[in-house]
Amino acid sequence: MQSAKPGFKSLLTAIAFVVALIVPLVVVPKVHQWLEDREAAGKKHALEVHEERMHELAADQPDTLIVTDDVFKSMGMTLAKVAPASPPQPLKLDGQLYLLSNSMVHVHSRFAGDVVEVGDFDDPQALAAPGSSAGGTDSAVRRPLEFGDYVREGQLLAVVWSKELGEKKSELVEAVARLRIDEERLKSLEEAERKASVSHDKVREQQRLVEGDIINVTTAERTLRSWRVPESEIEVVREEATRIRNRNGVPTAKINENWARVEVRSFVSGTIVEKNVAVGDYVNNELDLFKIADLSRMNVLAHAYEEDLPALESLPQDARSWKVFLKADPKEELGGRFDRIGPIIDPTQHTALVMGWVVNPGGRLRAGQFITAWIELPTPADEVSIPVSALVDLDGETYVFVQSAKDPLRYTRRRVVPVRRNDRVVSLARDLRAEHGDSAALPLAVGDVVVTTGGLQLAAELQYLQSQAPEAVRSP
Repeated sequence: MQSAKPGFKSLLTAIAFVVALIVPLVVVPKVHQWLEDREAAGKKHALEVHEERMHELAADQPDTLIVTDDVFKSMGMTLAKVAPASPPQPLKLDGQLYLLSNSMVHVHSRFAGDVVEVGDFDDPQALAAPGSSAGGTDSAVRRPLEFGDYVREGQLLAVVWSKELGEKKSELVEAVARLRIDEERLKSLEEAERKASVSHDKVREQQRLVEGDIINVTTAERTLRSWRVPESEIEVVREEATRIRNRNGVPTAKINENWARVEVRSFVSGTIVEKNVAVGDYVNNELDLFKIADLSRMNVLAHAYEEDLPALESLPQDARSWKVFLKADPKEELGGRFDRIGPIIDPTQHTALVMGWVVNPGGRLRAGQFITAWIELPTPADEVSIPVSALVDLDGETYVFVQSAKDPLRYTRRRVVPVRRNDRVVSLARDLRAEHGDSAALPLAVGDVVVTTGGLQLAAELQYLQSQAPEAVRSP
């Protein structure tokens, strides 16, 4: 094939050059104009849609939109009334049961000596001893007191034979006997003095002996009383001194049997939680023979986190009750109260001790059991609740839109302070900024109406219209 002529190639080149010059001059301005027209049309359409979809700012109220009924329906907005705040969730404290320290009695012997007897307990659950008339069947048998037995006030717990008590009683007998002898001798000397048979000095000397005897008797009696020896027992000792004198120094056999006997009795009714004595033991007056506790109540020590302490401390005394549940049996609810909050924060858990008690029906609770204490907290008077969907979070603040009671077409944005929430409801507290004249923080009242659906759209529209002010602002 033959190549094109040089002249024809030059013509094609010239035509291409002319087209390259003409196209930018004619086409580019038209394309640019088309783009500008399209952008303007888009803005116009957006504004028309915006104005059709939305409403206008209220000139006489800040942060307030006017929403027509048609727009309200087209946006699918919903409303709800502000209700009283729901009660807070109960405060749950983990803790443990302890014996009531103020109700526990430490039983001692008043005198040192040998234990010759331990009190009996009628145990209907015990089996009779082999060979007894009960024939090994269940029956009430008497046995020595043991750990866990219930005793009554005044019940005999143990008997101690005390040489010390016997000596003190003997000292009283001797002092009483000497006093009576010296009193009789003084009476004889006074009779002799009246007959001038003895000197007055002899009588005065005998009077001093009688006074010394009186002091010795008083001292012996006071010593026994300080040891809490019953008055009736002291009187028996005085009478024994008289009987010994009348029988020429021979004591009564029955008195000998009980002369050094010390009965240890319970001061209170309760349960034996510790026993440290058995027949044959030698005990002193410092040893705890028994520990008896009132188990109708149990101490509760629970742990409250540092941030929960203000709520607990704000409770009045008559409202400081709690419900206690055992970890081993969470279905059973037990009542009680707490009365003290510890002054020390645990550095590891950042908790403080909350101290109180719980009832122990039937004595089923045991010291050391783990529990959970529920404390009902009151609802603050200035709190209200609304649906969670009404909240609008924007720029670190939380808002709601409130419908005007006078003009239902007006919706005002207000700041709120959520304090508690669940899946459906949120509780709001008073915003302290309202006290400084901040109208956007005015508190909600029960019965106010808030937007629950459409709040986000209202917030976006309000921001847009405020950004276009003052041109976009129109009076209602």
